[in-house]
Amino acid sequence: MIRSPFVLNVADLLGRDALSRPVNIDASAEWGMDMSRMSPDIPVEADLVLHPVSGGVAVTGSVRYTTIDTCSRCLDTFTTPRRATIGALFDTTEDDETYALDGHTIDVEQMLLDEVLLAVPVTQDCGDDCQGVVTSAENDLNTDPDTDGGESRSPFAALKDLLDQDLLEPGD
Repeated sequence: MIRSPFVLNVADLLGRDALSRPVNIDASAEWGMDMSRMSPDIPVEADLVLHPVSGGVAVTGSVRYTTIDTCSRCLDTFTTPRRATIGALFDTTEDDETYALDGHTIDVEQMLLDEVLLAVPVTQDCGDDCQGVVTSAENDLNTDPDTDGGESRSPFAALKDLLDQDLLEPGD
């Protein structure tokens, strides 16, 4: 049975005289959203400290990871190294503010996923030199000069001929 690197034994932290201890996690993860996803070639690196608290374990630290992002303006992809701060509580209560303490183990994967995805911007662009969105399927503002003489090559251009001319002209 393969054990997840995100599942940690915390039995030593649940006693009366328990001391905090550091934990390092270096593992691949397949996390992502629409415009950003984790790079499969670069592992997630988490430097955590597990602290004993009444009824559970507090986890603090940071996580380093690299995302493959898609520019929201030109749709090119680029990689971005990132870092997020971690702070969470694991206990036996079932509420939305803590993560589950399952006997003597905690699974920090969901906590790391939550913190990583919250730290990634919703929209991103590839830089200040990005020219922006494409104006038609045939050209790219970052590489192609405007060769269409200003006339739209939109796939919807033909629809304007179908509209009643009375609707297009202002009323009398």
